[in-house]
Amino acid sequence: MTALLKSATTNLPCPSQSATDDVGGHWSHIARRWAQVGPPLRPSAQDIAVYNQAIASMGDQEPVRGLILGATPELCRLNWPRVSSVLALDHTHAMLDHVWPGPRSAAICGDWTRPPLMNASRDIVLCDGGFHLLSPNGQHALIRAMSTLLAPGGRFVVRLFAPPPLRESPRDVLADLLVGRVSDLNILKLRLGMALQESAESGVELHHVWTTLAEAAPSFADLARRAGWPLEHLSAIDSYRNSHVRYHFRTLEEVRRMFCENSAGFEVTSVHVPTYPLGERCPTVVFRRTTKRTA
Repeated sequence: MTALLKSATTNLPCPSQSATDDVGGHWSHIARRWAQVGPPLRPSAQDIAVYNQAIASMGDQEPVRGLILGATPELCRLNWPRVSSVLALDHTHAMLDHVWPGPRSAAICGDWTRPPLMNASRDIVLCDGGFHLLSPNGQHALIRAMSTLLAPGGRFVVRLFAPPPLRESPRDVLADLLVGRVSDLNILKLRLGMALQESAESGVELHHVWTTLAEAAPSFADLARRAGWPLEHLSAIDSYRNSHVRYHFRTLEEVRRMFCENSAGFEVTSVHVPTYPLGERCPTVVFRRTTKRTA
């Protein structure tokens, strides 16, 4: 894999290495506590199998020109064909420096919605749990960027964090937490964040998630004991404290319409819903770039 990635920038334009804003140092904090992040916030074996299948569906094409949005280590370690060109694009140096396992020469610090790459220069783009990180305008900008970046027939593969049809109440989530019915912080972050979001347009501020939890359980040490978690694991929620970052969770149907019904030139080729806890909220969708944009 190292040799494969070292050649990734061949014949590509030299991108800017300046990072975009890391609001309040949120992603720097996440990078330092990456060991406390686990499924479903990181891909499980089921998700990895779907990504590998999507890569295999590219056929015997060599090299496969891939792009990973973010620094997700599991995506770097997929079964990429022996001769491939794979890049990572993340908006903070901290994630690339501390989380990305490939060589730094294959990592670009920049904006997903304005990738510093040539048009039609990628065959497949992977994004694990990243769509909700963008504002509504950013989500639409990402789709436009991918329709330009991907070659005709290329794939955009994204694992979504999609809220359920009927929104949970924050009270119900916290009640489950306090009696030990939430298995870990990764599940709690998704459930509580989605419960607090009133609309995808307004999203949910991460500090609001933290304050909701802190008001329900002022002593995190006591809460960790009641939940049966190590205190270090629960303390990873501190990355949300004073963070003005907002998440914008979209349903599967909303995302499908955004890609397929707004002149972007995509079609859905597959949807995989995993069977792990909360898997119904973590579908992986494979979008295919059609030959021509519809407008």
